[in-house]
This record gives sequence, structure tokens and C-alpha cells, in this order.
Amino acid sequence: MILTIYMSIFLVLVCVDMGIKQYIEDIFEDSEERETVIPGIVFRKVYNKGFAFNVLERAPGMIQKCSLCAVVWIFVYDCWLFTRKKRTAAKLGMALVSAGAVSNVYDRLIRGKVIDYIGMKAEKKKFSKLTANLADLYLMLGAVIYNLSRIAHARKRK
Repeated sequence: MILTIYMSIFLVLVCVDMGIKQYIEDIFEDSEERETVIPGIVFRKVYNKGFAFNVLERAPGMIQKCSLCAVVWIFVYDCWLFTRKKRTAAKLGMALVSAGAVSNVYDRLIRGKVIDYIGMKAEKKKFSKLTANLADLYLMLGAVIYNLSRIAHARKRK
């Protein structure tokens, strides 16, 4: 039953991000930017052909292979973690990490690039250029939750 809850969370998160990416891909022009109701946050279509911040964008084959290896490792770890009792926060964190990884790796393998769409407007240009997607946010939030749960679990064992 509990595994079904985590799988549902995973599937919903992946579908939401992939649905938004497809909407942005279909509706937005390249580099188009639209205001949101949240001050300082904009939607824009930006392609990321590398890792974060376009690192290694000129090595797409290596990026695809590394990304696929990472997803396989995450899947194997998830299989191990989800057989453990308790560890609720760690499982939630890994469900988020897995959703973010699968969504971005799908983009890399199928589209050849990741579609980023959440940007911000800031006075400094380098911050205004930053663009992410929900999958990136899932990865960050999931990593934070997972690592905090590991710290708490280690303290509890002492």
C-alpha cells in the first residue's frame, strides 16, 4: 500500500513536469518570455543541451550515457530503499529525486535536450539568465529531504 503511494507521487510529478514541458514546447516561441502572477518569476522556453548550466553541451553522447547510468543507479537504490521499513522521509526524498531524474533523462534521450521554462527577473543579469524546470526543483528538494532524513536517521542510531 505504501509503495503505491510513493509510485503515485512519482508518476504525478513526472507527468506534471513533462506536460508543462510539452506545453512550453508547443506554445512558446524560442526565447519567448511571459510574466506570471508571482512577482519576479517568468515562463520562458530555453533548451539545455548539457548538464546544469549547459556544462558539456558539446558532448551529447557522454551526457546521455551518464544520465542513463545515473537513472539506473537511482532505480537500483530505490528498489533497495523501498524494501526497508519506515524511512518515510528518505523514501519521499527519493521519489522526488527519481521523478526529476526520469523527466530530465527522458528529455535528453528523446529530444536531445532538456526544456527549461521557469526563470526569474533580477537586477543582476546572471541571475536573470537562470532557467530551470520542475524536474530540477524535484531533484533539489528531494536531495534536501533525503539528506536531512539520513542525518536524522544517523542521530537516532547513536
